[in-house]
Amino acid sequence: MLPVRRTAVALALAFVVVAGCGGASPTGSTVATTSSSVPGLSGAPGHFDDGQLAFDYPGDWSTLGGGIAGTTVEYVLAVLGNGTWRENCQSGTDGSSSWMNCGADIVKVPAGGIVVKIYRWYGGPVVPCRGETQANATFGHNAVRTTVNGDVTSWEIRPAGNEFGQPNNIFVEAHTSDPNQLARAEAVVRSLQFEGSDLGPGMGCDSPSAGAATTAS
Repeated sequence: MLPVRRTAVALALAFVVVAGCGGASPTGSTVATTSSSVPGLSGAPGHFDDGQLAFDYPGDWSTLGGGIAGTTVEYVLAVLGNGTWRENCQSGTDGSSSWMNCGADIVKVPAGGIVVKIYRWYGGPVVPCRGETQANATFGHNAVRTTVNGDVTSWEIRPAGNEFGQPNNIFVEAHTSDPNQLARAEAVVRSLQFEGSDLGPGMGCDSPSAGAATTAS
């Protein structure tokens, strides 16, 4: 089982991948752990839609990444903004085995700028059900769990029937010190909609809390 280190902002990752044990994508296929070019995003400019999730984003934000299994427990849907972003991974060999160590992403944000990462957490150690359904903020129809660490704000959104802190949840992570840019990131969270039926309840939670809801009343 791969170890996962949690932070107050999101689920920062530290792990070792042995050759032949690549991460699986949310659809079950194997996805490369690195990306050599910036991909296009599903949907139209300013509107992401891959048939499972949809959200709106400012048209002047550049696409910095997305559409990759950046680690074995994250599927990076999109990285947007006007700064720079890249994974923080090192790889090598040890005898007949290959390995990869990954830590927190390397993000650089210009003055008045922003970098927003939208990702799905879909793997890692099994997390037992704990009744973690209490949100601490509401954005549009989404009840979310918000955490702040310095200039990084993260919103966790759970599919219906899932708990917070469980696989299949969606994270929107904004790196900015500019309140106007932060408000634009909050608008992304407000617009997010679950569309795919395979997104919940969560993986790894043996008995999700009955009647748990994703949307705010």
